[in-house]
Amino acid sequence: MSEKLPFFKAFPSQWLGGDIMYLSKEDKGSFIDACFHYWNKDCSMTYIKMSRRIGQDSLDLLIDEGMIEKKDSQINIKFLDIQYQERKEQYNKRVEAAKKSKKKTTFSDPIHKNTKSLNKFLSTINGNT
Repeated sequence: MSEKLPFFKAFPSQWLGGDIMYLSKEDKGSFIDACFHYWNKDCSMTYIKMSRRIGQDSLDLLIDEGMIEKKDSQINIKFLDIQYQERKEQYNKRVEAAKKSKKKTTFSDPIHKNTKSLNKFLSTINGNT
């Protein structure tokens, strides 16, 4: 799904004014790396896999600071989980609307309402003139 939802929203004011500003540049980098890895894996990642990507010390610090949550063997980044669900729902609605629109458009064309015209049209496409 990350290919269909290729980006997430980040707000400069939260980055510059939130709790993240109190961390070292290295830990800030680890956090943004964690966000990208997490998003790329459709907001589903284990503690072990994330620790391999950003380092266990950095991950533990981010968990201690409350920026990343650990539940059993999974990690969660709340603001990304919320965005992912919202964007996934929007994406699915748009896909359904496109399907309905295509179906409606194809058969609402006056030429296609007439079965003989439709069959004639399909036969020309298939090479059966």
